[in-house]
Amino acid sequence: MKNRKTFRFIAMTLVLAAAFVFATPAGAALYKKTIEVFTGIDIYVDGIEVIPTDANGSQVEVFAYNGTTYVPLRAVSQALGKPVDWDGVNQRVYIGKVPGQDQFLRDVCPTYQSSYVRDFDSITMAGKRYPSGYTFGRAYSNSYNYALFNLNGQFSTLEFDVGHVDGRRMDDATLNIYLDDKLSFTKNVDDEGLPTHCTVPLNGALHMKIVISGCRNNYNYAVANITIE
Repeated sequence: MKNRKTFRFIAMTLVLAAAFVFATPAGAALYKKTIEVFTGIDIYVDGIEVIPTDANGSQVEVFAYNGTTYVPLRAVSQALGKPVDWDGVNQRVYIGKVPGQDQFLRDVCPTYQSSYVRDFDSITMAGKRYPSGYTFGRAYSNSYNYALFNLNGQFSTLEFDVGHVDGRRMDDATLNIYLDDKLSFTKNVDDEGLPTHCTVPLNGALHMKIVISGCRNNYNYAVANITIE
C-alpha cells in the first residue's frame, strides 16, 4: 500500500481549485494560507490513471484537506477534454466555455481525420468574410469528402453558416451531418443563394461526420463560423 504523507504547505486557494473549489467573491483579493494536507493520492478517469502536470509538464501533487480532495485544475480540464482559462481581472477560473465568448469547433474539437477538406482562418461567401471553418472539395473515384470529429459527448449545440465560396465554380450541393453514424441534418445549398445560418442539436453525441456532396469542382462550398457549446 502506498505510504501517505503529511506536510505543511502554502497554497493559493484559487490556483489549486479542482472538482471542489474554494469560492471567493468576484474581485476579492487572493491570499496565502498555511495548511496541513495528505498527499500520495492517485487519480483515475474511466479506469485510466491521470498524472496531473502543470503548464510546463512537471508533475504536481493531489492532496486531501479536511475531508476534501483537491486536484490541480489543469488535470481536471484535460481529463474532461475541455480548455481551462484564468481571468486574472475578476479572479475566475473557467473550464470549457467562457460566458459571452464563442467557441470555434476547430479550436476546441479539431477534426481527427478528413478527406478532400481544408480548414481556414477566414473565407469569403457572398461578399462577406466568415471566420474559422472548412471548405469541401470534390471526391474522386469511390471516395468522398468528409470531416470527422470526436465530440466525446461533451456538447449540446452546433451553429454555422454554409454557402458557396466566392470565385468558385457554380453548382448546387448537399450538406449532410451524421451524429453517431445517423443522418441528423441535411440541407440543399444553392450556388446563387446567400449563406444560410444553421443550428444543429448535438444532444451529447459522441461522434460527428460532416459531408458536402454534389460538387463538380474542388472546394466550392464552405461551412464557416462554426461554433459549438
